[in-house]
Amino acid sequence: MRRPVDLILPPIENGRVPYYRLVLRGCSQLCFQTNELTALFFLAAVLVESPLAAAYLLIAAIIAPGGRMLLGERGDALAAGFAGLNPCLIALALPTFFRTDWTNLGMWVVLLICIAIAVVMVHLFVRIFPFPILVLPFLIILWTLSALTPYLEFLEPVTFDDSQSTVFTPVVAVLSSLGEAVLSPNIWSGLLFLVGVLLSNWRHAVVALVGASIGTTVSYYYRDVDPTSVDLGLYGFNGVLAAVGVYVLCGSQLRLAILAALVATIIMPAFTSLSVPAASAPFVFAVWLVLALGWIETRWLTPAEGVASAAEIAKTGADPDVDGQNQVGDQNP
Repeated sequence: MRRPVDLILPPIENGRVPYYRLVLRGCSQLCFQTNELTALFFLAAVLVESPLAAAYLLIAAIIAPGGRMLLGERGDALAAGFAGLNPCLIALALPTFFRTDWTNLGMWVVLLICIAIAVVMVHLFVRIFPFPILVLPFLIILWTLSALTPYLEFLEPVTFDDSQSTVFTPVVAVLSSLGEAVLSPNIWSGLLFLVGVLLSNWRHAVVALVGASIGTTVSYYYRDVDPTSVDLGLYGFNGVLAAVGVYVLCGSQLRLAILAALVATIIMPAFTSLSVPAASAPFVFAVWLVLALGWIETRWLTPAEGVASAAEIAKTGADPDVDGQNQVGDQNP
């Protein structure tokens, strides 16, 4: 069955992805998709919340592939749109965490500098680290900007509304969590985001919705969390990213995606207590934790050849150790 995007766009010839499609694929990687139609819905989701943020996002998506090409990238990672993930995220973060407007020349310069730094950092990190870097470059840049705020006059942090609400609205919270995945916390952005993922991969859309629901549900158990933060998706969006990220990276295992969403939400208060924006740090930690557990299980906890697993012993009724001999035999578990 052909995907909707394949019905709209012409087939790729000679394995060369046109540049405009690299730009769109970079936007779609905000939720680990490689789909130009998804990117258009993500752009629309951001546009509903902030036209300026949409402009920042588009500029980052346009520059990122070219920057990776200048650094020598020509492989599958570039074709899939991975070059756009971190630059697009930092582009969305600037108008979210700092005051800016269309005429703020200083922030436009900051945008271009941050995009360039993100491109270079990704190029270096993928060669240094033996595990997925995810959005680590984005976090480092965002935290550096936050640390420099007292020393740079043009970096003026946004003051978030700290008004407390006493009423939870679960549907709004879940949809806002989906929208917050592209830093656009409102229900219309959430719906556009969900439709965009659905057009790429319906399973990923289900996992994203599950992650948002888990993040919203778990956050209700924190007594010191105000309902306003939950309804804005500030807790659930890490559940969305963690669930989809692990589902993509760990062989489409739903149970691992659920675990990642739980971990990402549970550890959120620890990151919010820091003096820097938590942003998507819980998502990164949760994915790395699941990957690390899988590595530990494979390397040290998987039964060796010739040693029966508990499931085999229960099935055969054999005693695993009679005179030092395994009665199940040499079958791998």
